[in-house]
Amino acid sequence: MLEAVIFDMDGVIMDSEPIHYETELEIIKRFGVTDYAPEDHAKYVGMRTWDLWTGNIAKYGLDTTAEALTIEGDEAYINALREKDFGPIEGLLPLLNRIQSNGIRMIVASSASRENIKLVLDKFAITDFFEGYVSSQDVKKTKPNPDIFLLAAKTLDVSPEHCVVIEDAKHGVQAAISAGMKCIGYRNLNSGNQDLSKAHIIVNTHDNIDLKLLEELTIDALKH
Repeated sequence: MLEAVIFDMDGVIMDSEPIHYETELEIIKRFGVTDYAPEDHAKYVGMRTWDLWTGNIAKYGLDTTAEALTIEGDEAYINALREKDFGPIEGLLPLLNRIQSNGIRMIVASSASRENIKLVLDKFAITDFFEGYVSSQDVKKTKPNPDIFLLAAKTLDVSPEHCVVIEDAKHGVQAAISAGMKCIGYRNLNSGNQDLSKAHIIVNTHDNIDLKLLEELTIDALKH
């Protein structure tokens, strides 16, 4: 039985990965790195900024700390979100309305910070669709671990097997599956060539997600 839909944010609610990459590129260029490609960023899609900078420090031998770059990167990204004029991913608003009109509950579970999530939901005026949000700051282990999705289910007081997660990243799909939830893989080309093969179904647009599909997933009518 379908009780809740859990939304990832980056790449599902907003097309954020190009903005992430731009802010990272500006920072890493200061250290003399000239070959930081979108593919380097794509490996960390769905994970914490801390994990990204830890990996890049090791790869490029950057003379700094993950903590320092995380603070700088998050600040630069938040400023970019405030300044740029953009809206939600195409098809998101009709999807939210379809789900809400059928009385299905929704929550956001994102590796982004609480400040970041709130800023995006407020910017798009979609806060009222969701019963709350959980972030990487609320759990000890982030995606691909299942903790953030399990916390989302606990926040709504619903069983994991009655939840469907919408994810655009390999690490997020793995987290959803490990949480015992059904997962829709949303193919967002701006999120890089993500391996979504473990998702129960893959879609290329939010228009392909309707109540029938969501309900069929939770009664296991679609087999992985």
